[in-house]
Amino acid sequence: MLKYHLILIAASFVYLIYRANKFEKESLWNDDNQNKSIGKGWLPDSVAEILWKTIASIILIYWAFKLYTPTNAITSLLIIPPLMITGLLWVGPVFEHLTEKFIRSLYGFGDKQEAKPKYDPAESKWKSGHPKEAIKLIEEQLAEFPGDFEGQILKAQIQMESLKDFESAEATLLEISSQKKHNAGKIAMVLNQLADWYLKKDDKESSKKILMGLCARYPKTQIEFNCSQRLARMDFAIDSTDKRDASELVSLCLKQLDQHPLDYHTREQLARIYFNRYNKPDLAWEEMNKLFSNPFQQPKDITRWLNLMADWHLKRNNPNGARACLEQIISRYPDLPYAEEADNRLTKIRHL
Repeated sequence: MLKYHLILIAASFVYLIYRANKFEKESLWNDDNQNKSIGKGWLPDSVAEILWKTIASIILIYWAFKLYTPTNAITSLLIIPPLMITGLLWVGPVFEHLTEKFIRSLYGFGDKQEAKPKYDPAESKWKSGHPKEAIKLIEEQLAEFPGDFEGQILKAQIQMESLKDFESAEATLLEISSQKKHNAGKIAMVLNQLADWYLKKDDKESSKKILMGLCARYPKTQIEFNCSQRLARMDFAIDSTDKRDASELVSLCLKQLDQHPLDYHTREQLARIYFNRYNKPDLAWEEMNKLFSNPFQQPKDITRWLNLMADWHLKRNNPNGARACLEQIISRYPDLPYAEEADNRLTKIRHL
């Protein structure tokens, strides 16, 4: 009987060694090995497999109990291999995953790291006053990682700031903007940077073309909204406290909004003029509603407008309207500081 016990123990260790050796080979020759095991559960894949595993488990457990003798401590060790194999039959994939992690660590098979470009040496060269050498190092990395966003931006920055080579910097940014691998946010950042550089060269028309191109490229997006604000401010700015006649200011605002309908600064000033100087609160409210209808407005602006409208309600002896405006701030932005400020104002208004 002891001979059979030893055979069983040996078979158990042979199985474990086989699994370790199998994983080692797969790790060395199959880069996708880890991905292929993702999603494996502990359940068998077929009825036949369930059947043979059930039979095998019954035999192994029966054998383990037959081996065990309460008066003999050695038999407590002898029952471990059959019970272990039983467990492996049913939770094999889970055990396999755990043993693979152990073997991976034991043999030094770390998780495959994605290669990334390194620009620290280039930045060090740049900061030490060697921009040409820095660009050479960047280009070496870009040859290995074509189209890398960070590297190209760094290259354009060095070309513009240190080499004063606007044409090369412009070409680099335009190359980035033509690459389909980059998302809209990165493209917008690049072209806004180019628009800024044109403005530094006192070339407002080229800057406008860049911004208008962005608006056309990403219509009805936050990008279009932001670029529209920049375009609107390039040629026009007005304040509701301007000393000119109110009718003249209204005319100028309407003309500007006809050309730049997303210009929220001018629309706000027009609303202020309607309310404070033109005595047309209904028109003021209409302009404010147009501001609120744009989905790309920022919380700080919406909060400012709701506070402004609360002030207008109070001027017209309508505390209920003021409270409604402040309650909107609290409901819209309960987790922002604006809500606390609005609540403080509400406390004061309740006593009116």
